[in-house]
Amino acid sequence: MTMIKIEENKYFKDLTTFRVGGKIKYFVEVKDVEETKEALVFAKKNNLIIFILGEGSDLLVSDNGFNGIVIKFVGDSYKIDGNIVTAQAGLSWDKLVDITVENDLQGLECLSGIPGTVGASPIQNIGAYGAEMSNTFEKLEALNLEKGKIEEFDKERCEFGYRESIFKTKEYWQKYLILSVSFKLNKGGKPTVNYDSLKGLVNKSSTISEIREAVIKTRNERLENPKEHGNAGSFFQNPIIDKNKKQELEDLYPDIKIFPFGENFKVFAGWLIEKAGWKGRVHKEAGVSPKHALILINRTNKATAMDIYELSQKIIDDVSNKFGVEMKREVQLINF
Repeated sequence: MTMIKIEENKYFKDLTTFRVGGKIKYFVEVKDVEETKEALVFAKKNNLIIFILGEGSDLLVSDNGFNGIVIKFVGDSYKIDGNIVTAQAGLSWDKLVDITVENDLQGLECLSGIPGTVGASPIQNIGAYGAEMSNTFEKLEALNLEKGKIEEFDKERCEFGYRESIFKTKEYWQKYLILSVSFKLNKGGKPTVNYDSLKGLVNKSSTISEIREAVIKTRNERLENPKEHGNAGSFFQNPIIDKNKKQELEDLYPDIKIFPFGENFKVFAGWLIEKAGWKGRVHKEAGVSPKHALILINRTNKATAMDIYELSQKIIDDVSNKFGVEMKREVQLINF
């Protein structure tokens, strides 16, 4: 008996926060392993390329047609076992953070307000305000799309890096559908905040609930609402530089924002873009947010994927020429 409903002629622009992207041949929502396996049978039978989609918040999808099947996992249940929280991949990430704060479980509060699903969070090891998802990650379960078998990934196997994981490598990209993710949190734990933009809003005695409120307030003030102007949040990664480059940049620009990162240093991409004069500038129907230089926007909500891509490349080239720093896109380019 068929449990899934295969839809035709959906558009990526209706499924991504950038609100761009071409026509999709087939689309299906699945809520558990059985439904997912049924979608895989349909894909195999029709010789279709598979694309796994969450909330579409970290993607720039081309305007070309996608001649395959898009599978969106929507199962959104969760369970709390002591200080371990396990959530299905389709649960909204911010809903999970809210649940953990309500249950006095410390660890995710600085990641409040990040768009996307729980299942997408390990793929690029989401982070904000000095915290990363991998800090509290315990394990995940994922369906191997080729073998149809469930596999478990611990932290080591995920190979987390700065906005990176094994799931972004060529060998693993779109080869697994994440089913659930587990986090090890601190019951009644004391939060730590080491980010300048929150310092005026929180202090050492702030609760995790107060930190969550401060993060959401700061994000709302500084970041673009995708409902008003399509965007994918931070478009670029903060570049990693060595100590020689750090010294060179600090000698030239005393106000530059650079922070330690392991044995190297992280320079704020937003500072570089703004200093290069791109904040608020437009290119065709796309633009750089006047609120935050790290965010590219679909300013008229009529931009093409190529408008946004061209703008990003102009910024990458200009920052490279002016500062000798190579920037990488954090947003994933799909179907280009």
